[in-house]
Amino acid sequence: MEMRREEMGKGKSELRIAMEELCLACPGDEEQQQQRKKRSSTKDLLCVSKHLTHVLDEIGPTLLVLRKDIEQNVQRLEDLLARDPCKYETLTAIVTEEMEEGTSKKMNSCTRAILWLARSINFSRHLLERLLNTSDQVSLQEMVEEAYTATLKPWHGWISSAAYRVGKGYTTLHGAII
Repeated sequence: MEMRREEMGKGKSELRIAMEELCLACPGDEEQQQQRKKRSSTKDLLCVSKHLTHVLDEIGPTLLVLRKDIEQNVQRLEDLLARDPCKYETLTAIVTEEMEEGTSKKMNSCTRAILWLARSINFSRHLLERLLNTSDQVSLQEMVEEAYTATLKPWHGWISSAAYRVGKGYTTLHGAII
């Protein structure tokens, strides 16, 4: 994650880095471009995100804040997609339009929703891999902390990081899963 911050300092925007992670802006032959287009499907991102909320429900109330954030971002993209399903079929189309309009960095932009959904999926993937591959000797709290540190913390400001620590402490005190 430090490397990503360094890349941002060298002229790469946070948005550009996220687009590269989602394989939206890479050149290649026609077959590779078709694969990227398929991976950049707005409906596919929404589907994965909705399935993720169901998984988070199963984990319990510990990750409620993450679940609510995902739901809010899903709703933002669904609203846009409902306005013109053909126009907003791909994530690239959404990001390109918002960048041209100069709205991509606004708090309520769909570009930011895409960015945070990708990060939430990355966090969840990291956590679920640890859950599957770790012995009982590591607590869920430690796994969540590790996943957060590796995936979301570099992108959170001090307020979000503080809220995470407070939420973590609250769930520990009240006997939630963490």
